[in-house]
Amino acid sequence: MQPPSYYPISLLPSLTGRSLARCLELVEAGLVRSLEVPFGDKAKDDGGRRKAKLVPAGRVRAITQIPEGEIAPDPDADDADRIARIVSARADEVVRVRRMKDSSFGGFEVEVPFFTAIFPTERETLLMAFVRLRAPKSIRQRLADDEILSESDVEATVEAVAESAAETVAATRALLASVASDYARRFAEATRDLEDPAAFLRAATQADLERFVFALQGPAEDDMRGATDKWFEKVIGSIHSLRRQSRRRASFAEASGYDRYPNLFPLARSVERKLLFIAGPTNSGKTYEAMRLAIEAPTAEVLSPLRLLAHEHRETLVSAGVRAGLITGEERDEDEDFTHYARTIETIDVGRRVDVCVIDEIQMLADEQRGWAWTQALFAAPADLVVMTGSPDAIPMVERLAKLLGEPLEIRTLQRKNELEAWPRPIGLTDLQRGDAVVAFSRAAVHELREEIVRLGFSVATVYGALSPEVRRAEAARFRRGEADIVVATDAIGMGLNLPVSRVFLAALDKFDGTRRRVLFHSEIRQIGGRAGRFGMFEKGWVGVIGGGAHGVEKIRAALATPPKDLSGRAFVRPNRESVALAAEFLETDDLAQILTFLRSRIVMDHADLQIGDMDEEIDKARRLGGIGIPLLDRLAYAIVPVSLRHPWFMDAVLT
Repeated sequence: MQPPSYYPISLLPSLTGRSLARCLELVEAGLVRSLEVPFGDKAKDDGGRRKAKLVPAGRVRAITQIPEGEIAPDPDADDADRIARIVSARADEVVRVRRMKDSSFGGFEVEVPFFTAIFPTERETLLMAFVRLRAPKSIRQRLADDEILSESDVEATVEAVAESAAETVAATRALLASVASDYARRFAEATRDLEDPAAFLRAATQADLERFVFALQGPAEDDMRGATDKWFEKVIGSIHSLRRQSRRRASFAEASGYDRYPNLFPLARSVERKLLFIAGPTNSGKTYEAMRLAIEAPTAEVLSPLRLLAHEHRETLVSAGVRAGLITGEERDEDEDFTHYARTIETIDVGRRVDVCVIDEIQMLADEQRGWAWTQALFAAPADLVVMTGSPDAIPMVERLAKLLGEPLEIRTLQRKNELEAWPRPIGLTDLQRGDAVVAFSRAAVHELREEIVRLGFSVATVYGALSPEVRRAEAARFRRGEADIVVATDAIGMGLNLPVSRVFLAALDKFDGTRRRVLFHSEIRQIGGRAGRFGMFEKGWVGVIGGGAHGVEKIRAALATPPKDLSGRAFVRPNRESVALAAEFLETDDLAQILTFLRSRIVMDHADLQIGDMDEEIDKARRLGGIGIPLLDRLAYAIVPVSLRHPWFMDAVLT
């Protein structure tokens, strides 16, 4: 055992060689720093001033260094204080005056410290009892009335209190030893099945196990048990609580299934699925091949990253003679006769059994904000054939996840069907030609470019995410039919939107990604620029930059010449409705922000292939939804609505 970090004053004489009276004088005069410890568990006496004084171990030596000399008496000391000081010196025990709320005399008490090894901690526990002492009743009343006592009355009181102190200390120490032995035995029994009781104790309790200070009416076992049992039971209760919590946490992990993420989707697991990854750059025909498989199947679902693409895929299905519906975050066109559906990926129906499911842009698995939706689709799609399309750099990640699923994976790698080159020089808006596409990275930039290009005499179609689906389709159709000379779009064009362009020009080489402004990645330049030179219409595609000098052209050349870098790391997941409901039960709360924060720190913590995605915005939305009186899972639905908190009026509309 390590020595105590704090010592009771009654132990100072044996440590310093000074008398108890002298040690008391030095501590009470403030010449030695001391620690005041409230009685019990933050308890106070009637006046709120009664505390035990402990001297830090590092300050004990200071008592020996203070030279002998008279210390000025306390000007507020009365007969009661004088009696307590004389008794302390005579009985060699620390005797104090207990005061009432109005500072009047309430009685005498003796300090009884007792060090004992109850818990497996580095230091013994200090059980420190303050026990009331007997004093002549007549004297108690006169002191309470603040009468001045004669010297003979003082001496008689000192004798009576000193005798009571000696008897009380002896009886209390014996009782403390018995109680401590009982507690040590009970603690050992309560923790006998724990591998490391000390570590568990540290984790279970915030209580200071090094000391417990309490007051007693007298040295009776019932009186002491009433004080100490409450403290000890609280410690044991903390251990039981942590144990229950640990078991519930294990049960939660077991029930939520995130360590066995595939099992969260029983219908998909009941199907003997085959996985097919058609990998290739833009304009390699991978989407055409995937859509052909969907069209030929009796039933199919096509999952897209954008609403605009979902509409385009539905049009492809319908034009092939398929009865196809559409489901996005904004629209639902459903019918019992529909055999095929085009969806945005977040709207996947994991309970609808189909023959083929197409997952477009599978490389989005690595996206921290939205990647969970691609992971969910890959694991949850209840289809005989799951067809993925995307960039070849996703092959290693898809292979790893297929191994986790234990399902057969076929990879078909396609090459671009025509050449893609960098336009040899930066251009200005006056160099644009009919059939060009200009890509900007914000809605404001799209509108600004549109106005400038219109002033040059061109007709312009604009395509960006905030437009209604009808307007977006109409604008894209205008350009396809040649009614618009030039299309100005955001980088959504890179997510598979098919437009008949031979040249794509970037209006900037940097973008704001929702967190910071950064330069475009090579993969983004390839993805966007790859829309140029649609096969069957153009022999070659060109990607260039508006302004920026030779540096911009070199950056585009470097991007086109750099082979795709394999995606590394783990795929992203996000809590589902079932895990939110389980966590609410586990935490015994319907505070959605608290639940999501808990899940973020718990699910797939140590999984080799999966990790939790970015949930900051969802948690912030959940916090704002806290005052809305709707069921928990309804609040979850609103919290995951793709509304940007950068525009407060969007969230205001959700709250309304």
